[in-house]
Amino acid sequence: MRIYISVDMEGLAGVAHPHQVTFGPNGPDRADYDRSRALMAGEANAAIAAAFDAGADEVVVNDSHWSMRNLRAEDLDPRARLIVGDKPLSMTQGIGEAGDGAFDAACFIGYHAGAGHPTGVIAHTYSSATIMEVRVNGVPHNEAGLNAMRVGHHGVPVALVAGDDALAGEVELLLPWAERVVVKRALGYSLAESLSPEAARQAIGEGVQRALDRLDELRLLEPALPAVVEVDFRFPAHAAFAAVLPGAERSGPRSVRIEAEDGEAAFRRFLALHRMAAASGL
Repeated sequence: MRIYISVDMEGLAGVAHPHQVTFGPNGPDRADYDRSRALMAGEANAAIAAAFDAGADEVVVNDSHWSMRNLRAEDLDPRARLIVGDKPLSMTQGIGEAGDGAFDAACFIGYHAGAGHPTGVIAHTYSSATIMEVRVNGVPHNEAGLNAMRVGHHGVPVALVAGDDALAGEVELLLPWAERVVVKRALGYSLAESLSPEAARQAIGEGVQRALDRLDELRLLEPALPAVVEVDFRFPAHAAFAAVLPGAERSGPRSVRIEAEDGEAAFRRFLALHRMAAASGL
């Protein structure tokens, strides 16, 4: 059994503020960020250990936050393999690539609610700077949903999603078969009531065990085809830059619409729209 684990940072226990998940020369210093890196490794290791305890032969971990160079390899369970660095396929790197082989299930750790959620902790969808909402066939999709669409195209079901209770509510609608582990209660964009790291790791480990014990009940997220992806951007200029992509069209002052023939194409075209908008420099 091969298990894929995608690990983000905003949804970790103990994390409630953007300054805890990034740093920069004109922004927050590294102290909170480095503490969050340790929390990230702790929750990843809980999922890794539980996967091996459930019978996994191989576990691959994708560092899926920000620069995607957050997890320190020396902090991870040595039985796992780590995908780290600049990634064309972002949070789903390692899925569906030539020679990589198939995975039996995916687990999403440290994930968060989608852009615009009224209480979700650091809620956003791929970019807090440019994206206001993403819809697939008219249904709002957060990062878990968009990523599940791509891994589902490659035959990989999402077994578990861990984060705050705002995320759990969204996942219940998008991926009702997935185990939902709540490590904190979302009280606002930068406010949470959190489990201790130890309690969160225990909950994640138990959740992974439960999820992998019922692999035969898991389903793939497969959108009706052709899939229509529509992105609402923060500014009209973002939409103008994104609409340069062939096949994309403006569907509103700040919105761009594009069709895709399958889940893989839908995910890739969303990423292209997102990256084209970022090129506007706003």
